[in-house]
Amino acid sequence: MDFTGQDDQCCDRTLEKEIDDIDQSDQCPERLLVSEKNKTDQYPERPVEPLASDCCGSGCIPCVFDLYEQELKLWKEECRKIRQGGKEICDQEVLCPEKYLGFKLTSIKPVTRDTFMYRFDIPGGARLGLKAGQHIVLRGSINNQTITRQYTPVSELTAQGYFDVLIKLYPGGQMSQCIRSWKEGDLIQWRGPFGLLQYVPNVFSKIIMLAAGTGIAPMTQVIRVILENEDDETLISLVYACRTYEDILMKEQLDQWSGYWNFSVQYVLSQDTQENVIQVKKYNDTVHLGRLNSTLVSQMVPLTERGQVLICGTKSFDKDMINHLKKVGWEMKDIFKF
Repeated sequence: MDFTGQDDQCCDRTLEKEIDDIDQSDQCPERLLVSEKNKTDQYPERPVEPLASDCCGSGCIPCVFDLYEQELKLWKEECRKIRQGGKEICDQEVLCPEKYLGFKLTSIKPVTRDTFMYRFDIPGGARLGLKAGQHIVLRGSINNQTITRQYTPVSELTAQGYFDVLIKLYPGGQMSQCIRSWKEGDLIQWRGPFGLLQYVPNVFSKIIMLAAGTGIAPMTQVIRVILENEDDETLISLVYACRTYEDILMKEQLDQWSGYWNFSVQYVLSQDTQENVIQVKKYNDTVHLGRLNSTLVSQMVPLTERGQVLICGTKSFDKDMINHLKKVGWEMKDIFKF
């Protein structure tokens, strides 16, 4: 928002002082009165600044600190709107990058022991409007602090009236604590879409995907776009790392896609045993036991002319995969990290 008038500049400086007062106050931000005309107006909760250890240092776009700066800017803008009675933005949109909107949680389904599928209602049977590989940002609150995380819906891009998000809950995770308190019928705040991937059919002869755990989510969107386009002859090779066979997410969908001529998947299981895999794996499954190390990457991801590699997993996984790929000879211009 551009404040050009002297009065507006004064108001902006006053608000900045109020925001500074919030920073220095022991009171919770949402309890502070901020409007002279309406004493029920309240500031939203201030975003929590990430720790230095939260950054993986591998050039994520957006980085956790970039996301924090976005959240801080958005928070200040919301405070200004409350104070000045400003007009709301994106009122008619299903999603809005600059504003959090509430979506009703309609179902919670366990997928594995620590991963759940959450379905959200889209009013009026509308579509979410995402493109392949794009993600949305979740805002939650824990101990009077605002926290945010990025997630990629796994429902079809053409789904109408709902969207699904696959979320793994961690024992000590702040957002996980917040999500565990969710109940069907709750309104959950999301904004977006975001994402820099611009997929164009047939630009690459082969796309290799390195995914770990819930990092399968953005891959599924790209896979669908390719396989549902009869004119797209791009080959897809998915290398999916999980702890055990039972931890493989969206297995039924992956099995269906394996029927396409241009899709293949290999599973790398770091904590499973051969005895267990023999008992539970399907006939056509290709399974490797152990960690996805440099040796395996060199075998599974050979340097390919007109090829691209997509990566999505934990911070350590992403960093390791990039290092392994560089040893094989891949250049960063041909590597995309979600």
